[in-house]
Amino acid sequence: MVDKETTEFSRGSFKEKILRQLEENAAKQAETKFPDPEDFERPSRSDSEEPERKIEPRKVDLEPFKLPVFDFPAADENEAEPFVENENLSEEGDSLRQKLDGMVSEEIQNQDIPPQFSRSEPKVQDEKIEQEQFSEKKESEKMVKHQPSRRTNSTSKKTSSSKKNKKKKKVTAGKIIAVIVVLLVLVVGGTGWYGYNFVKSGIQPLDSKNATAKSINIPAGSSSKQIGEILQRQSIIKNGMVFQYYTKFKNYSEFKSGYYNLAPNMSLSTIASKLEEGGTEKPVAPTLGKILVPEGYTLTQIAKAVTVNSGSNEKNAKTPFSEADFMKTVQDPTFIAKMVKAYPKLFASLPTKDSGIKYQLEGYLFPATYDYTKSSTVESVIENMIQAANTQLTPYYDTIAQKNLTVNEVLSLAALVEKEANNDDDRRNVAGTFYNRMNAGMTLGSNLSILYAEGKLGEKTSLSEDANIDTNLDSPYNLYANTGFGPGPVDSPSLSSIKAVLDPAQNDYLYFVADVTTGKVYFAKNLDEQNANVQKYVNDKISS
Repeated sequence: MVDKETTEFSRGSFKEKILRQLEENAAKQAETKFPDPEDFERPSRSDSEEPERKIEPRKVDLEPFKLPVFDFPAADENEAEPFVENENLSEEGDSLRQKLDGMVSEEIQNQDIPPQFSRSEPKVQDEKIEQEQFSEKKESEKMVKHQPSRRTNSTSKKTSSSKKNKKKKKVTAGKIIAVIVVLLVLVVGGTGWYGYNFVKSGIQPLDSKNATAKSINIPAGSSSKQIGEILQRQSIIKNGMVFQYYTKFKNYSEFKSGYYNLAPNMSLSTIASKLEEGGTEKPVAPTLGKILVPEGYTLTQIAKAVTVNSGSNEKNAKTPFSEADFMKTVQDPTFIAKMVKAYPKLFASLPTKDSGIKYQLEGYLFPATYDYTKSSTVESVIENMIQAANTQLTPYYDTIAQKNLTVNEVLSLAALVEKEANNDDDRRNVAGTFYNRMNAGMTLGSNLSILYAEGKLGEKTSLSEDANIDTNLDSPYNLYANTGFGPGPVDSPSLSSIKAVLDPAQNDYLYFVADVTTGKVYFAKNLDEQNANVQKYVNDKISS
């Protein structure tokens, strides 16, 4: 008999439940026939026999895989199995039990469920097992709903592990990339720093204190690379490759072949400039230093200049020449005669010694920078200066002759212009004013000639000394008392002053005065304007 409230069927307890149901039915029948053996007499077999009942096996349709679970009332633990004496019923029960066992076994085999239960186990144990199975099933269903399966868990673990591995790989890859980037930055930075220092060092002179020049031969058709290699091999520069790229970057080109005197203290730009100018066909003795003769220097000033090596970076570097030897040579008649013979046009109008001239060669040594070598002497140095003057005046000898002037007159007037003016316009105006005065029968009236006669020109003098000169000095250089150009130049004029004398400005000025503080020249057409300018730009500033 099946309970109506049962909703689920347990395959494992099906057999036992059916058997217990049959036993209960049999017990009820036994209670009906034999209520109590003590109260009733045991009936005879004939009276109690009942027609034989046939129990047909009940066909039970089993659901595949889902069997209903029967809930049976709890039985007393002390309840004993009823004693059944009806053999037929027992046989029928055994027969039905066998059939049910077969059906259940077949169903169990089909479902691959290996339940094993003993009839001798108490009901409470069966019910506990059922409850445990039911609770386990519920929990299993919950787990199915809320938890992933083992495969899911395994996959999840693998996925999680894979993600962790990927993260680790990413972190590792990031660290590697960071290290590589840092290394690249260090390498690039180090290379740049090294390259910068390498180029900077290569541009600097090899030895700034070594001015000893060497004669270097640059063959025809040499490239900048080949020239750099030659200069590096000769210990003139630090690096030939730096020279190659430096000259290309600075657009130095058209280097000429020949012999060059180059020194380790020269910069790359100086060397490149010399290579563009061109060398000599034959080797020239290397220079040991330089002598600088500024414009407007007198012979006594030049004598001091030849003792100073202006080509050295050392302070007070000296040449092998002395001031006394220089002054002795420029006054030596033999040497002067030799020079007159060597440069006839330059010395065609050279004043004689008895003309009242102070120094015959004054003004004939051209202001410039001169090299000296190991073989140089005082005479050779002076001759180089005379040769430079001849070279500069050679283009103007014809012009001088056309203007009915002499070289000595031109140099004498140019020497005054050199000291009186500071720019080319003022030089031409000063020269024009001097010509206007001479054309008017006036003296040149220059203070410079008197200072020269007194031996003060070129020396440091005060403004008062310059203004308060002795205009009554008995000297051919007193151009306040004597007309004309004077006996000779008072200093070595520049080429600009010589040009100004040969091409003076056309003006009406007869006077000029320079501001004693600024050097600016102010011109006047008459004496009143001149006196006003002298008071304003000289006297007032001297008194203040």
